[in-house]
Amino acid sequence: MKILFISPNSPFESIGGVERYVINLINYFKVLKNIKTFLILPTVEKSHEAKDGNMTIYYDNNLSIPRKNRLSAAVAKKAQGFSDLVERIIKEQEINVICAENLLFGPPPVYSLRLNMVAAIHKIPLILRLHMYPETPIQIALTNELMWDHVSCVSKSVAGDCFQKGTDINKLSTDYLGVNTLDFNPVKDPVFNLKKELGLEENVKIVLTAGRIITGSKNMLKEKGMINLIEAFSRLSPRFPRLRLLIGVAKATDNLKDEFDKAYEMLLGYIKIQNIENKTIVKMFELDQMPNVYRGSDVLVLPAEKNETLGQIFIEAMACGLAVVGAKTGGMPEIIDDSYNGFLVQPNDPIILAQKIERILNDKTKRERFIKAGHKTVEEKFTAEKQFAAFSKMLEETAKIHFLK
Repeated sequence: MKILFISPNSPFESIGGVERYVINLINYFKVLKNIKTFLILPTVEKSHEAKDGNMTIYYDNNLSIPRKNRLSAAVAKKAQGFSDLVERIIKEQEINVICAENLLFGPPPVYSLRLNMVAAIHKIPLILRLHMYPETPIQIALTNELMWDHVSCVSKSVAGDCFQKGTDINKLSTDYLGVNTLDFNPVKDPVFNLKKELGLEENVKIVLTAGRIITGSKNMLKEKGMINLIEAFSRLSPRFPRLRLLIGVAKATDNLKDEFDKAYEMLLGYIKIQNIENKTIVKMFELDQMPNVYRGSDVLVLPAEKNETLGQIFIEAMACGLAVVGAKTGGMPEIIDDSYNGFLVQPNDPIILAQKIERILNDKTKRERFIKAGHKTVEEKFTAEKQFAAFSKMLEETAKIHFLK
């Protein structure tokens, strides 16, 4: 089978849940012998191709669209270039199925329209993979009214949201994300010491949170629960002088620098308002640093209020032996079983959140039980190997159904 993947989120240009998924996708498929894969990613550089094992990656400048000064003629030209590349790959490589990862979010709608047209002309089955909830009228219309053979969702929460908004139930499935346990595991790196890296003493305890502070041009501080966590931490801080809050900020693409800088300054402002500047560290980590960041922390907290479609960060943290606290929203309850492998709290309740963080930090028995159960959850349900094997099977079955029609 020959699969063409398309992602407007590149792990080589930005950092976030989708980008981490793309890295896992590359690492899984590049070593397979029975499946040949191709991947289109955006680049701000000149378009080029590269081989990575059994995967060919097309870095396409046409998929990198500026946020500002979007002249319609320029966008149309880029969209044409993108669809020309897709068509060339279909012809040259005899593609059996196309999977568009999150294509509705970022690129203008014309990209989804052109991709559908090319797939229809060449009679290639087309899967839409949703890592986010379709929210705007155009995103909902593109999900429901284009010629997708299948709509794959990263959680039941996303699938349920799509169904509620009119997506054909017969096209929907939930296909969870997975974590590469070769990289994300509890084995500490003898060279890297997080506390030393941050200039902290060894007896300091670290409350970690991490994620995007913008999605597209939208400020995500409140929706990701960071404001709530900052307030909760400020309640704990006076009683725990050796407690530190570490906020890992996801890198944004160059064309979102202004929006990112505004959100970053706002984040620092909230920290200052709560008077925890000397106990908070805001830092940008690379993707390959995250396993060591998890291993060096004491608890991961992400009390997102909305839009956390699954919570890849929880799977990674559990795989690395870290206790977690999430919120009862989105796909988080599909990973965290409250009081079994972590705590779930109601969103926007800093008092309860502070209590749960304190309990994990002080109750060693419960923390170790969460860690053990979290590792079991990952091994049983969320390894990249299991999830991609099932996902590949779904792609193959979708292709067979398409050609039988």
